[in-house]
Amino acid sequence: MSGSTARQHTAATDPQARGVSRPARRARIVVALGLGAIVAAGLWLVVTARRFPPGPRRSSGPRLLTVDQPFPPGGRFPADPYIGSRVCAECHPGESALHARSGHAATLRPAGRLPLARRLDGTTVADPEWPEVRWSYRYRNGQLHIARTAQGRLEECIVDYAFGSGHHATTFVSVIDPGIPAILEHRLTYYTQRSALGITPGQLAYPPPPGLTRHGLVLPPQDARRCFQCHATTISSRDDQGIEEETMIPDVSCERCHGPGRGHVVAARRGGTAAELALPFAPDKWTAESLLTLCGACHRHPSEAGSFVIRPQEIHLVRFQPVGLMQSRCYKESGGTFSCLTCHDPHARASSDRPSYDVVCLSCHRRGGSSPEPARPETEAAGTVRTGGTPCPVSPARRCVECHMPRVDAGQFILFSDHWIRVRRPGEPSPGPGNPALEQNLFATPAP
Repeated sequence: MSGSTARQHTAATDPQARGVSRPARRARIVVALGLGAIVAAGLWLVVTARRFPPGPRRSSGPRLLTVDQPFPPGGRFPADPYIGSRVCAECHPGESALHARSGHAATLRPAGRLPLARRLDGTTVADPEWPEVRWSYRYRNGQLHIARTAQGRLEECIVDYAFGSGHHATTFVSVIDPGIPAILEHRLTYYTQRSALGITPGQLAYPPPPGLTRHGLVLPPQDARRCFQCHATTISSRDDQGIEEETMIPDVSCERCHGPGRGHVVAARRGGTAAELALPFAPDKWTAESLLTLCGACHRHPSEAGSFVIRPQEIHLVRFQPVGLMQSRCYKESGGTFSCLTCHDPHARASSDRPSYDVVCLSCHRRGGSSPEPARPETEAAGTVRTGGTPCPVSPARRCVECHMPRVDAGQFILFSDHWIRVRRPGEPSPGPGNPALEQNLFATPAP
């Protein structure tokens, strides 16, 4: 009997051999099916990206809770833990009023609802990289349409959403399939400072990023989810695997940072104890580390850099404020007290009055050792004493932010304050263009 025949005979007659081979075959089948599903999903996205657009896809724009329709008093579904920011305002009117004017309150909108959509009506511009391509914008029946014209061929689609508060920029998105989710991030972004359209970050044609089509970038599902997760409070009433447009809670609202509020409100209305009023992320639970982890979920955290080294000359990192802040001596030598809230009111829009931040710097960097530190909102009493930092030998009483946190254009026509809090000394390398791989890593890592 040959060796091959003997092996076949053993597998057919020996129960132990059969018990080993069947799971092995099952494992191979499962792996094959899994790989097949991944390939099929990839092919589907490619085919969909190629065929989308040419024509308007939706007859009516999406209706969002708290934007186009009120949050249901009973919740989005039975026992919904979310209540909506309007209920929070009943007991916290001051914080609510500040938040309403902040960028966080307007991070996700139906594109047709923006005044910008009307202003763009009739605009036609050449593609910055492909001069033969023209992009045209028109506003009709409450919707924004974007058309691409090249070689006499016109393709048009309806924009579903606008990402960004508009204080710096507005990026347009069309939803291809909310269940996957698959979205098209349009080729051009509107930059407020320049009052002009330019290439959306990450969509330069050379070298082309994965998913780039002639209309824009079709994002992988995990990146599409992250876009909505960072611009919304929740994206679905069931789970966060897809986008549930009728029940998502847009914008970064109270419950995005503090956690679902129904239990808190129910306890407050019946005079519950402090323990019953506790929120998942309440002021008494804040630490510098937990705050930077929370803010870094969207503004990026150094842990997302992976194996890349974060170097001072990576000027693109100014876009990711927690990344720079956690490299600074102010953070490292603060004993765990220095965070975003040291300088910023968490509910209000960040002040553009740069000299006003000097007061915070001088509360530590003042001649004479230690001095009273400004209180963190709702968590510390005024007059908290911290060991004084070294006074500045160049300008000990003013212009702290102008020298140590200069505003830098990271390449998107938007000026970001450098949160590394540093000063460049003679002989140090000048800021470079940055490491695209590091930047991509920070962008692509899914939110925790």
